[in-house]
Amino acid sequence: MAHFTPAAGMRHHLNRVHLPKVPLNRGQHYKLLVLLGGGGVGSTVRVTGGIQDGDVVPNESTTPDDKPPLFRRPARAITFALAVCVIALATLTVVRDNPGPPPMGCATGELTVTGSTAFTPVAEELAEKYQEECPGSKVTVDTHGSTAGIRSLDEAGSAAEDGSPPLIALSDGPKPNGYPQLRESRVAVSAFALVLNDQVPLKGLTTAQVRRLYAGGIRNWKELDGPDLPVRLISRDANSGTRQVFQRRVLGRGEPANSSQDCVDRDDGRDDARAGVIRCELDSTEQVLAKVASVPGALGYSELRSSGTAPEGLHRLRLDGREPSIEKIGTSGYPYHEIEYAYTYGSPPADSLVSSFLVYLTRGSGQDIIRTHGHLPCAAPEAAKPCAGG
Repeated sequence: MAHFTPAAGMRHHLNRVHLPKVPLNRGQHYKLLVLLGGGGVGSTVRVTGGIQDGDVVPNESTTPDDKPPLFRRPARAITFALAVCVIALATLTVVRDNPGPPPMGCATGELTVTGSTAFTPVAEELAEKYQEECPGSKVTVDTHGSTAGIRSLDEAGSAAEDGSPPLIALSDGPKPNGYPQLRESRVAVSAFALVLNDQVPLKGLTTAQVRRLYAGGIRNWKELDGPDLPVRLISRDANSGTRQVFQRRVLGRGEPANSSQDCVDRDDGRDDARAGVIRCELDSTEQVLAKVASVPGALGYSELRSSGTAPEGLHRLRLDGREPSIEKIGTSGYPYHEIEYAYTYGSPPADSLVSSFLVYLTRGSGQDIIRTHGHLPCAAPEAAKPCAGG
């Protein structure tokens, strides 16, 4: 049923029904039930179309009015009940003795998904659902940041004998330069948001103000008509794709040096105007959100969905007057968004678990899981513009 969706190409226009491409095993078929209107009873229905293998065949089964009943109603009811019992027993026997092949498109083996921590909840549910649908597969999610995932994939690919390790690296944004063997697949559009401790009641910032904050030009929130609280910047580590998105889409440059371990006091003890802004680095999105919520005056950033389920004590900010929203990402002009990429080392074999999982992720029913986590699949029509933007 995942193939019979508007995103897959299922639609109708006037008197035409357009069917999507549906993979079928040999000997399988499906039927299409169409409610007709506008013509008289007995009008001719014309069925046309082309498919790669097989035929399009109108159903010509005998209708009830064409043939008189062979049995009276009670006899037919008893016969039907007996037939159902026999079929049920036969089905139980067949299922017990022969579970049959897995669904088409499944593959067996082991696969590791690494990379983006912001996309980890999506990857974990995708792995769980794929394993349920495809017995014999094992998908492990082990994420340590986008850059670290890209580096691990490149190292594993260089060391693999066939050059195609069972590894997929997810990345918030495109890979850095210098990894020519990595092949990309565009998965989804993710929106990000600035988050601010609740003791600072500001509801939004401009890009220019954010850049001044990170350059050390604003040291206290009272300079922006906020409370008398020092600015504390909570950032991700250098391996983070989320950090790279923030630098690329908002700052337009790199972040200042890390100056604090506890995100409150400067490591060197200095507190003069020449010392610069107090800024710390943390390893995951969850750590950033927890720290922003607990440190008065703290400002940070995260993937949009994560900030919506963050602990109490922080709120999301508008940027340049625009609300962070994935639903309107293609039309609102909200600048803080990025494409989520899946990378493989070269082109994995078509029958491999890597290829199968990629299809599940980018074109299969995995798109529904991506949506439930607040991301917009690149296969969706409304994602065409942001996914093509790079």
